[in-house]
Amino acid sequence: MDEGYQERITFLLKSTQCTTGELAHAIGKGKATISRYLSKGNNRTYPTIEDLVKIAAFFDVQPHWLCFGIGDQATPAEALNQATKNDASLIKVYRRNDVPDLIESGTATSHVKVPVPCEYSDCFGVFYPISSTVTYKWDCIAIVNRKESWNNDDIVLARLPGNPIPDFFTLVKVGTTIHVWYGDDTSKNAIEHVDDDNIEIIGVVSWGTWKKRN
Repeated sequence: MDEGYQERITFLLKSTQCTTGELAHAIGKGKATISRYLSKGNNRTYPTIEDLVKIAAFFDVQPHWLCFGIGDQATPAEALNQATKNDASLIKVYRRNDVPDLIESGTATSHVKVPVPCEYSDCFGVFYPISSTVTYKWDCIAIVNRKESWNNDDIVLARLPGNPIPDFFTLVKVGTTIHVWYGDDTSKNAIEHVDDDNIEIIGVVSWGTWKKRN
């Protein structure tokens, strides 16, 4: 299992409004045991795979997602295996806040893995901020390619001076000046005008994959 199982259990508890006591009763454990499973302190204990499988069954989610962050809550392991056989690769997905650790030390915690075409096997995914009602049922995962050079109108994952957390920007270079817009909306004025030395391009975004929430 990976360290993300704590976060996934906490998410399920909140989204279903289930208490730790109800979960404990459902899997035949004490409430204090569940609290120790979720603790970040010295009293933390670790659930067995069998415990996590029971928790997954209680919440009606896939155990490979709960234990290892592979796939999503609803996709059966057989479907993931079939996707891999059909020339797909699994890539890790991160939040924007995790990316600095990823690029500086390679030790960031991945929150989920998703299948993508093999051409993106060297990439990683980052949750892309989206608006409108679609956000209630779907997560958008942008595929970030660190090896590709950007061109005008590309969306990139990048850092501007003074902000260690990267964001998604659309870039257009005119002469030596790079015009920068947040996300994919270029209908407004550019938010920044920088040169090559004042923006750190982490990777070019490829669209992308969607993951439905339960």
